[in-house]
Amino acid sequence: MAYSGFTWAPMISVTATKYQRHGYVEKRAFLPGERRSAAREMERTVKGYRELRQELADSRKMIREQEQERRSTVEKTIQTSFYKSPVGTRTQKGSGAIFYSDPVGRTIHFSATKRI
Repeated sequence: MAYSGFTWAPMISVTATKYQRHGYVEKRAFLPGERRSAAREMERTVKGYRELRQELADSRKMIREQEQERRSTVEKTIQTSFYKSPVGTRTQKGSGAIFYSDPVGRTIHFSATKRI
């Protein structure tokens, strides 16, 4: 498809542009009770607001439950430590002042203490 250079921008009303101007509506925090009354008014006037708010609350609850489940199911690994090296050495005396040492494998022994 060929590009014509035309981009579509939705038309907004003059009333919307009037209220979006800087300084016409100041941002401020809700006073006590205003948030609930605004939500009640939107439930009455905005079509689908109640369903949308309920779906959002359900989604937040599901995410919270999944995070709690994920935190509880992740088991902490038990850290163990060696009390003997898995590789030992056997030293033999040679002639004169020469000593020969050979690595010798041994069964690995873990300590009995468990650290979390």
